[in-house]
Amino acid sequence: MRLLLPLLSGCFAVSLPQETPPDGLLKLAQLSDATLPVRITTEDLTESYRGFQYLFLVFPISRVYTPSLPTDLLLQLSIAGGLRGYSFTQLRGESVPPLYVDIRITDASVNGYDLIFVRKPTASVALEARLFEHGALKKVCSISHSASDTAHYAFSTELQIALSEALLQSSYKLLDCLEIAAIPAHQP
Repeated sequence: MRLLLPLLSGCFAVSLPQETPPDGLLKLAQLSDATLPVRITTEDLTESYRGFQYLFLVFPISRVYTPSLPTDLLLQLSIAGGLRGYSFTQLRGESVPPLYVDIRITDASVNGYDLIFVRKPTASVALEARLFEHGALKKVCSISHSASDTAHYAFSTELQIALSEALLQSSYKLLDCLEIAAIPAHQP
């Protein structure tokens, strides 16, 4: 029995789908007053999987992979920032703009628990962010957030919802910590 469980947990894999941006996000980004470049890395995450789906709370039956974690974070950051008047763009290449945010995803986990009659999808993320202005480090923040829910299932869709909620709430905390406030609306 001890040998069977590790073998089973390696046999099945669940990859979370890339989240689809909500319809209003493009419009929200078009209405924003400022664009802030952001660099998102996952270099601290050495494992390729983020968690397990558990049967009866203790038996890991499949590994959960998050292949689009940086993209999912950028989407949730764009939602949180868009509500404050900011639009975020992915910083690519070696050019460094005068103002940008460097975010490292230092930890992430996504698990699904079978509680007999209901399932519990859970997710947690830890982020470290640095705000740079004209090459100088202006602010450093480390935050984490967890999200969970009960559902009829704890498959990839439900796990993605839990991860999205953890990333969204982390994004709000991150913007608060970095003191990136809402931009006042233009006066006519």
